[in-house]
Amino acid sequence: MALLYKIGNNPIIAAVRKLEDIEKALESKVDNVFFMGGNAKDIIHAVRLTKEAKKGAFIHLDLIRGLSSTDRESVDFISEYVGADGIVTPKSYLIKEAKRVGLYGILHLFMLDSLALTNGVSLAQNILPDGIEIMPGVITKIIHTFSETLSEVPIIASGLIHTKEEVKEVLHAGATSLSVSDMALWNLSFQDLQDNN
Repeated sequence: MALLYKIGNNPIIAAVRKLEDIEKALESKVDNVFFMGGNAKDIIHAVRLTKEAKKGAFIHLDLIRGLSSTDRESVDFISEYVGADGIVTPKSYLIKEAKRVGLYGILHLFMLDSLALTNGVSLAQNILPDGIEIMPGVITKIIHTFSETLSEVPIIASGLIHTKEEVKEVLHAGATSLSVSDMALWNLSFQDLQDNN
């Protein structure tokens, strides 16, 4: 199944930094959770709860203590023991490993300047990840460039998104969804964003 079908039904993905926030994420309208903190042991439990709630679970590999963000074995561990749907990483070879073991691979890119944009687009075109997470998520010009250049790849905006208006702007720029840690936004649906409220 293409990642678009997994993340495309709801504009908001809960970015959970502290595992004590998992309950709020699971009670919200989000369909997917990005785990951006905790340790390897806690993640196993959190992913199990997420799957029981019939939500997608994605692991930010670089942000989980006890998992190496450089070893292919971490990808195998997530596939075999954690049971997540996919990983998020800036490392292209780990995206390839994720695909090898049947996980979604989301390429995490931080847009610092024009060179980062050029290199990010080139890298994404070469490895064709299942999705691209762009930080900071409020740079609509960058999001537009990626969504136009890689039109078949879901674009996930992440970082510095705090208002409903910012969510609307980012979606209008071409993002498929947004990974946000602000719990006040977790219950926004596409219908909420179409209203003139």
